[in-house]
Amino acid sequence: MSGGQKALLYILSFFVPVVGLILGIIWMNDQDLEKKAIGKTCLIVGIVSIVLSCVCWFAASTLSLMPAFMSGY
Repeated sequence: MSGGQKALLYILSFFVPVVGLILGIIWMNDQDLEKKAIGKTCLIVGIVSIVLSCVCWFAASTLSLMPAFMSGY
């Protein structure tokens, strides 16, 4: 697999984490070592993307409530 295809899969795994999770699960069970490595990386990128989006969502919701706490109401 070329470097461009790998990069495309990694970017796709980051922006659409479900793709990374599915690719990772399917390709981690493959006999080809290159596919197995790419699948593992896609799985990790997908999980990191989900965790990062949860952290950002929590931070944004906390910061949006901050003025209400500071105003005393």
